[in-house]
Order: sequence, then structure tokens, then C-alpha cells
Amino acid sequence: MQNQKIVKIIENLKGRRNYEEKRASKLGFASLYDYFEDKISKKQKAIEDE
Repeated sequence: MQNQKIVKIIENLKGRRNYEEKRASKLGFASLYDYFEDKISKKQKAIEDE
């Protein structure tokens, strides 16, 4: 099951999509979806830690 929030972010990248794909592969993620999933979870964890 895919998170609709992540799908929406990926759909709205437009010109930044190539940049984000390169960044995701450089960081070792298998897909753009996994990259954004990790990015959002880290952001949530930072908010919870405060």
C-alpha cells in the first residue's frame, strides 16, 4: 500500500524530479518512493523528539 502523500509529492516534482532521483540513488535508495518515505519519517521523528 502506498502513502498518497508521498505519491502526491512525487507527482508535483516537475523540474526537480531528475535532481531528486539522482540524490536518492546516490544515498542508496532503490526508488524515489523509498527516498521520500525515509525523508518524511525522519522529519516526523525530529518533530516528536522536540
